[in-house]
Amino acid sequence: MKIYKVINNNMVSIRTNQGQEMMLKGLAIGFKKKPGDKVDESKIEMRFVLENGYLNRRFNEMITEVDQKVIDVCIEAIKLVKCQSSLKLRDSIYVTVIDHISNLIDRIDNHIFFDNSLLWDIQRIYPEEYSWAQKMVRIFQSKLSNQITDDEANFIALHIVNSEVNDNMSKTFKITNAINDICDIVSSDFKTDFSKNDYFYNRFIMHVRFMLENSRDVTVIDSTSGSKTLETLRKDNPSISNTLDKIEKFMADFLKHRLSNDERLYLMIHLTQLWTHSVKKS
Repeated sequence: MKIYKVINNNMVSIRTNQGQEMMLKGLAIGFKKKPGDKVDESKIEMRFVLENGYLNRRFNEMITEVDQKVIDVCIEAIKLVKCQSSLKLRDSIYVTVIDHISNLIDRIDNHIFFDNSLLWDIQRIYPEEYSWAQKMVRIFQSKLSNQITDDEANFIALHIVNSEVNDNMSKTFKITNAINDICDIVSSDFKTDFSKNDYFYNRFIMHVRFMLENSRDVTVIDSTSGSKTLETLRKDNPSISNTLDKIEKFMADFLKHRLSNDERLYLMIHLTQLWTHSVKKS
């Protein structure tokens, strides 16, 4: 087993027989090593494979950008779930969780906080994932920052859900195409190309995916509790309201899904935040 790439003193990569790049983590496994050197297999503590070139590149970027302690704590928390739960997770979760937590720590350091309460329904729909996310959050709180709030488990649970191995590829393909179509509607109406690093854009995409994943799996009880709020938001933001109408028509025509009042409200809130924090900055 020979080293393909030295990432840092504690991490190297190799090439598998299938040509994939596999990450190997272990204390001093890369110390004074270079590509082509033999791997000291006694030092391997864990190994994981990232599914595509983008994830490999992003992981390598984070190795140099993100505090090593943050990386180590995230890997520890993820390892807990992968080793002790019944969930089957793709190794892409290493990239998404490290990215999320490093950005979260930066926001905390700059006294920027967001309300995660709109994701409360995740607890009901994904109880197992949410339970493990809570355990991960407790690790982050104890080892990184006690300012990380308990409701951050909502976002971590979404990352777990998004990384789960899904055998229903036709549904995954359909949802992915639908997300792209909805994002195209928003980009066209807002007249901007959103950055993949934009927090509110990623949050919007996660919400849309969450909604689409469960459009046929969960019976949504329509309510009128947020009708006045939705009406006010529509009145104050007519162009954004028009975008919401287009998304609703797309879902009805192509996905045969009728939006509930709550779904309209949540989408309107996300669209308004996306407009306020992304579009008006440009």
